[in-house]
Amino acid sequence: MAGKTRVAKYQADRTNQKLYFCRLACQAAGNTSDKQLYQAHCETAIFHLYGTFVAFTQELGHFYGLNMTAPTLDDIAQALAARTQVSPEVQRLQQLQEQGFLANIERAYQRCLYAVLPEDTATESSVMETQAKDLIVNVVTLSNQWLPDEATIREWRQQSLELIEQLRAGMVEF
Repeated sequence: MAGKTRVAKYQADRTNQKLYFCRLACQAAGNTSDKQLYQAHCETAIFHLYGTFVAFTQELGHFYGLNMTAPTLDDIAQALAARTQVSPEVQRLQQLQEQGFLANIERAYQRCLYAVLPEDTATESSVMETQAKDLIVNVVTLSNQWLPDEATIREWRQQSLELIEQLRAGMVEF
């Protein structure tokens, strides 16, 4: 493996690429005045930001020499525990997943995947049937108050970038 860069060896290129794509989506959101395009770009940025977390998790798996295609933090922690090892990177990410900007990113990602339920759940069944038929239209025309704005997403991206750089700095060959 002599001569391989850190990016090639631990597959950090995908993590970096997802951060870059998030930045591009934020720029596109900032450059549009169309509300639906803005929402689409913000959702794209959130998808790439969550993808950054997934890619970095894979990077950690490679760093620790685990043969896992799509590891979760728990998968990595369990595999390392079996070797009597602990990952400070996994512990830090788990903390942020419980409470911190990573928890906010995951919440935003989940909200992008599923339609926001109406406030009044005691509506007539015929109204709900109509909504089910027109789900795509309803999702697009619903207020996007639940969607973080581009400035918030940019802040989360910056926090992700700084965290990844800190964690990578601590990841040394063992």
